[in-house]
Amino acid sequence: MRITIVLGAFLPVPPVLGGAVEKVQLLLADAYLEAGHDVTVISRRYKNFPDEETVKGVKYLRVGSFERSKSLAVNLILTSLYALRVARCLPKSDITVTNTFLLPMLLNRRTAGKIYVHIARFPKHQMFLYFRADRLQAVSHVVAEEIVRQTPHLSNKVVTIGNPVSSSYFTLNPIQQRKKVVLFVGRIAREKGVHLLIESFVSMVKHWDQFNISEWSLRIVGPHDVAQGGDGPEYLSELVRLAQPLGSSCSFVGPIFEERALIKEYQAASIFVYPSLAEKGEAFGLAPLEAMAAGCAVVVSNLQCFNEYVEEGRNALKFEHSGPSPEESLAGKLTLLMAAPQSIVQIARNGNIAARRFEASAIASKMLRDFELLVSGS
Repeated sequence: MRITIVLGAFLPVPPVLGGAVEKVQLLLADAYLEAGHDVTVISRRYKNFPDEETVKGVKYLRVGSFERSKSLAVNLILTSLYALRVARCLPKSDITVTNTFLLPMLLNRRTAGKIYVHIARFPKHQMFLYFRADRLQAVSHVVAEEIVRQTPHLSNKVVTIGNPVSSSYFTLNPIQQRKKVVLFVGRIAREKGVHLLIESFVSMVKHWDQFNISEWSLRIVGPHDVAQGGDGPEYLSELVRLAQPLGSSCSFVGPIFEERALIKEYQAASIFVYPSLAEKGEAFGLAPLEAMAAGCAVVVSNLQCFNEYVEEGRNALKFEHSGPSPEESLAGKLTLLMAAPQSIVQIARNGNIAARRFEASAIASKMLRDFELLVSGS
């Protein structure tokens, strides 16, 4: 098959500015190529990256685009302009995979082949725009249910296939080699609940003394720039102020986009926390799954999307993010782990096993079976 993957308007590939969707689709592109298919990846033009190149068999096309704005309305306009440019240069394909807003309405079927929409964010009542799509791929069951709720007439086009994790994450470090570090990896944005994590840690340091909390540290990895999906310097400054009581026990590392360096962060930490508050934004949560693969004991908020791979109390812990005292709920879960090192080991081990269902080869096989089903007209 000739498979074309169209990435979004704001983040380039290679993913030097990050991006979960970009990371996921590049993993799958390599797997499709390995399975014997022709693969083209279209993304935004960026700095000195060539407009066209072939790397290890995958062809890359880069199209002029823009920096992300703080304004949603502006971003929709910029994304639409990018989609128009992509539609004009799309190569002849059997399958075109995209999550770019408006593009499914613009694609020429004779060129694009089957139109496959990858829905990696919680639907925002835009699904009706995708009536021309042949498939709507939800990355979790809660997203699939919401698509059907918003657009029941498209229910026969919906399939649920989760996001993949690179096999590189599955090299485990023994717990004895791990540091007493609580790690967060993600965008430094309010909807990710980073402030809640810091407030919880401060509360533990001040009030909970039944074990040596002072031996633990908090490490926050991710971009705060608006162009990279963060909430900007104002939110970062707010977090720094909140963390002042922790002193050197809290580190703001900044973004790490290089995979090997990021894996080292996961493999050095004992506990990973992803306190997302994005009830209508989080669709899957790749970072917690990567942390599970890398052998961290994971704590997440009680969002439904995490049910794709989290079994509460067995392979991860959940805290109640929407209650009256979410910081106390999170602090309670962290205390359970910190006070019982064997619990960290057991939950981390079970999490690693659960994550293996999402290895890139397994997810790519599911995607390719669905592609073949569509192309054959079965």
